[in-house]
Amino acid sequence: DDVIHFSNPKVQASIAANTYVISGPSQTKKLQDLLPGIMSQMGPDSLMHLKKMVEQLGAGGLGGAGMGGGDEDDDDDVPDLVENFEEAAK
Repeated sequence: DDVIHFSNPKVQASIAANTYVISGPSQTKKLQDLLPGIMSQMGPDSLMHLKKMVEQLGAGGLGGAGMGGGDEDDDDDVPDLVENFEEAAK
């Protein structure tokens, strides 16, 4: 799985608009390349949780949910727009 890695991120936020921007120099890297640096910063509780997730993935316990597996048709999770929210906001 590829991730976007920011080496020196700048974060801007508009809390009232619930909008956050992360900018700065970035690279696309493999998650496996970043794991050694991430794991050295994790606490014991986080490591235990990660181990349980890996065990469940190995046994097929999560069914690929949230880890890039599962159905390719993710549109089922998003409901269709059935109301005109612009009219309701007036």
